Amino acid sequence: MDLFIRKDNKAASTILRPVAALVCCAIMLSSCGGREAHPIASTSAGDSGIDCSGISREFAANERQILATVKERSQAQGKNVILGATGVLLFWPALFFMDPKSPEKVEIDALRNRNQVLTDLARSRKCPAPKSQLDEIYKRLDGGVKTAPAKRDG
Repeated sequence: MDLFIRKDNKAASTILRPVAALVCCAIMLSSCGGREAHPIASTSAGDSGIDCSGISREFAANERQILATVKERSQAQGKNVILGATGVLLFWPALFFMDPKSPEKVEIDALRNRNQVLTDLARSRKCPAPKSQLDEIYKRLDGGVKTAPAKRDG
């Protein structure tokens, strides 16, 4: 009888060890599934000394960064879809690698807010208003709904 119990314990431990190791690795690596958001401030200490060409340059640079971040967000969403399908259908630890935080949206919103501040600065300094080249992308990000910019107090 003792031999039978020992064999079952050995069999159970040989099966449970790899499974436990796999679960532990999946949990530890799940923290690598995403990144933190790094939004920019909507106002800057140098705003008081920026001229019209500086406003235009920064506005264009922000739009280039928005475009790059939109591409990154698209890739992250595609990765999440693949990991979700893999996790549900084939290998559930793949679910730990999904990134639910969406730091790209936070960064895009911060850049858009900064561009709104730059547009307000241009208007107050009687500079030509910077024109956005990303209207279609903004409509897609907003879900097709055109929203009015927030009112700012003086």
